[in-house]
Amino acid sequence: MANLENALQQLRAERRKSQLHVEKLDQAISVIESLNGSGSPHQTSQPKRTISAASRRKMALAQKARWANARKGSQPVVAIVKSTGSAPAKRTMSASARRKIAAAQKARWAGLRKKSQPIAVVAKSTISSPAKREISAAGRKRMAAATRARWAAFRAAKKKAA
Repeated sequence: MANLENALQQLRAERRKSQLHVEKLDQAISVIESLNGSGSPHQTSQPKRTISAASRRKMALAQKARWANARKGSQPVVAIVKSTGSAPAKRTMSASARRKIAAAQKARWAGLRKKSQPIAVVAKSTISSPAKREISAAGRKRMAAATRARWAAFRAAKKKAA
C-alpha cells in the first residue's frame, strides 16, 4: 500500500509541475502576442452573446434611422448644387437613336476593315485549303436521331440509379 501512496504523490507532484509549466508557456505566448500586435486572449471571461432576431431587427432599424439622419443633414448641399444648374439632368436616348448610332458604328468598322485588307490578291489556285465538308439532310437526321437516343439512354440510367 505504501508503494501506491508513494506513486500517487509522485504523480500529483508531476501534475503540479506540468501545470506550472503550462501556465508559464501561456504567459510567454501572451507576452509575444502583445508585442506582435495580435494579442487577443484566447480565453475570455464573458460568454459569447446571443442576440434574438427581434433585437437584431431593432438594431437594424436604429442603424437605418441613423444613416437617414446623416443623409438628411447633407441633403441641402446637394439641393443647392442641383438648383444652380451645374449638374446637367440625366437624359435618356430613344431606341431609334441607339439604332442609328449602332448603324453608323458598323459602317465605320466596315470601312476600317475594307482599308486594312491587303492590296495584292493571291489567286485561289495557289492557296491550298482543306475542302469544306458538307453533310446531307439525311446525314443530319441520322446524327440527330443518334443524339436523341444517347440522351434517352442517359436519362433512363439516371432514373434507374435514383
